[in-house]
Amino acid sequence: MEQVLAVSRRGRRQFLMIVGLFLLPPLAAWLAWDYLSSHGVTATTNNGELISPARPVDLSHLDYADGQSFGDLKGRWVFVVFSGAACDALCERQLYLTRQVRIGVNKDLPRVRRLLVVRGGEAVAMRKALEPAHPDLVVAGGAETALLSAFRGEGFAPDGSRFFLVDPLGNLMMFYTLDEQGNGVAQG
Repeated sequence: MEQVLAVSRRGRRQFLMIVGLFLLPPLAAWLAWDYLSSHGVTATTNNGELISPARPVDLSHLDYADGQSFGDLKGRWVFVVFSGAACDALCERQLYLTRQVRIGVNKDLPRVRRLLVVRGGEAVAMRKALEPAHPDLVVAGGAETALLSAFRGEGFAPDGSRFFLVDPLGNLMMFYTLDEQGNGVAQG
């Protein structure tokens, strides 16, 4: 009799282990989803604002300063900063942030460029004034209304208080405010 009980217990234990083996993955997935939905799955790592849907922008029609060309930007991630005739404190802050982010990407440095679009001013003079502090900066003028309208949307405009990220395919993807920290932009 005792032998029958031992076999019965062993059989029950094996049955429960098999059931547990099949129930463990869905239970683990449910717990992970429940935890990660509030801590990671729906959260994003970028610190800027995503522009959805991404919109194509054509940077080839700008007047580039000092022999620079659209070819310097093609196929690269581009931070676009807008400025008036003179680079004010907001402009300088954006140029500083984008320079630090570009340096921070380290081995991917050649994949990231910076573009300053000068409105109502002389791009060549601006380029010469900024070159000592920003030798890698591409400066262009002649921003057309069509280009400026591509950089306008709900919550953002090319007004100098934000800078923009254009992907290698030429799509406007994100914008950042001056509140962003450099490492937060690099993670985005």
